[in-house]
Amino acid sequence: MTGEPRLLIPAMGRLYEALAPVTEPLIRLCAGLSMAAHGYLILFGARDANIAFFAQAGFHPAAFWATAAGITQFCGGLCLAAGLLTRLAAVPVLVFLLVAIQFHAANGFYWNKLGIEYPLFWAIAVLHFLVRGGGRWSLDHAIGREF
Repeated sequence: MTGEPRLLIPAMGRLYEALAPVTEPLIRLCAGLSMAAHGYLILFGARDANIAFFAQAGFHPAAFWATAAGITQFCGGLCLAAGLLTRLAAVPVLVFLLVAIQFHAANGFYWNKLGIEYPLFWAIAVLHFLVRGGGRWSLDHAIGREF
């Protein structure tokens, strides 16, 4: 018996091999852009509503924490998406997501009930890039430097 299981549909093997190199960069890009989009809204969208949300959630001074969260998500997300300073950017993004998990825990698991599902999923993805770095298709790899 070999170490690899046999495919039920062996003809799919070539497709899997062709797609394997792009799955990790796609996850990094999606995670980073998702974070950046949320941060953009906090910083440049409904800023007053976000400050009010942070105040209601018990983060004081609310304007400071809203700005800190927005910068973390926006700048950290863009760095993750590009694979630039990937491990360094992953740390504050992961901390933000862990705080979000704690905040949403009272609502249970499912995201449609404002539970932890969404931040937990992205925290696991970001943890992957903290541990593994940006990968072959990242700016870190292109410049030859990583943390």
